[in-house]
Amino acid sequence: MNRKNRLRSGVMIAATLALALPLAACSQSEQAATGETVSNDTLAGELGSVDTLSTVSSAMKDSGLAQVFDGTASYTLLAPTDAAFGALADKDLDKPENRALVAEILRDHVLPGAISAKDIAKAIETSGGPVEMTTMGDTTVTFSMDGDKLTVTGADGTSAHVAGEEVLASNGAALPIDAVLRKP
Repeated sequence: MNRKNRLRSGVMIAATLALALPLAACSQSEQAATGETVSNDTLAGELGSVDTLSTVSSAMKDSGLAQVFDGTASYTLLAPTDAAFGALADKDLDKPENRALVAEILRDHVLPGAISAKDIAKAIETSGGPVEMTTMGDTTVTFSMDGDKLTVTGADGTSAHVAGEEVLASNGAALPIDAVLRKP
């Protein structure tokens, strides 16, 4: 992507975030008017109640990152599903000695602000192509459309599709994805 397109994508992401962040401050009834169900619970609390995201919920707790999602700041988690983590079972990420590595991997799945899949798709449409965002781990993820599926590609080239219903909580969103974006 050339510099001009990257700048335009950055402006579009900033505009999308400017529109999405006030959504995070709305009450549940105001957000319900958008057609999306938003929990009054925090993102950390909501992750624990989603069957297909139990591994990422546990990993967040074990690595100490869950407290980030229990506060008032808004974040979007690109949440690998249990099946996505299952594909890495041979890496022994659940062992205590790998907690720092798990925290590092998870930070590469966290974006600032509460952003829905619809917000991202709209930014892609508006920019006329892929959009990039910087994660909490200071890596870049690129969002694009693969037909009608939202795709995210990590800094190492690993791609995932948004797979399942997003989780909208009082302080952010979790977009289930079908792969871990950074291999250990």
